[in-house]
Amino acid sequence: MKKIIISGSMVVAIAALVTGATIAFFNDTETSTGNVFTAGSIDLKVDSFGATYNGQDVEVQGTAWTSRNLTNQKFFTFEDIKPGDYGTRHISLHADDNPAWACLLVTNKEDDEHDLNDAEGDAGDDTEDKGELSKYIHVFGWQDDDSDGTYDPDDDEKPLKIQGDPDFDLLSFFDVFYDLDIADSQSGTDPLSPTGPAATRNIGMAWCVGTQTVNHDTGAISCDGSGVQDDAQTDSFSADVVLYAEQVRNNPNFKCADVELGDPDFD
Repeated sequence: MKKIIISGSMVVAIAALVTGATIAFFNDTETSTGNVFTAGSIDLKVDSFGATYNGQDVEVQGTAWTSRNLTNQKFFTFEDIKPGDYGTRHISLHADDNPAWACLLVTNKEDDEHDLNDAEGDAGDDTEDKGELSKYIHVFGWQDDDSDGTYDPDDDEKPLKIQGDPDFDLLSFFDVFYDLDIADSQSGTDPLSPTGPAATRNIGMAWCVGTQTVNHDTGAISCDGSGVQDDAQTDSFSADVVLYAEQVRNNPNFKCADVELGDPDFD
């Protein structure tokens, strides 16, 4: 008899719980509609202010253009260079929308032999699948702050840093196989910014077929082609120049040396 009474009490308790759930309480609802997360963007644009070749302005279509995203524009196109030839290139970079670190990277590098002529053979060139021209080409890059296309150390214009070299301030040139830190956490240079003093970054580049010498006191740049050998005759060197930008926000330790472009020939 006692067990029956306990069971009946449990049934009553459950019934009371179900009945209580049907009672309406005062309430109010506020809804914030249309919440959206929108990703920002980094849009790197490039200006070109032309080029010089052996001291003369290059008046060729495609050497200068206004700020744009690059399609088929080329920074260097020379088809009949000789030892001692030299020139300059002047570009500027802009990062729209958000501040960005920036790097100049060289990839898809290719030395082509073309034909082995008698002079190349006499110089000991017997490689039919690889050219030798690139080892004779040197380029010097600097922050061209006043946008005049000349290296002005008196105006505190500085050489661009070669990736991975702690003594970059002591170097007078970088080989075409090197990459440049335009602005990263290690370069000591402010990142690109849509506004403010770093809104535009002007870059000067001076190339030489031969031995390049840069005077960091006067800014004079010279080219001596006497060391170029005949093994480079008829050869060509081609490469892609990649201007890379990456966000600054939440990315304080960015280094250009860590960028991987997914190219098996990239080094």
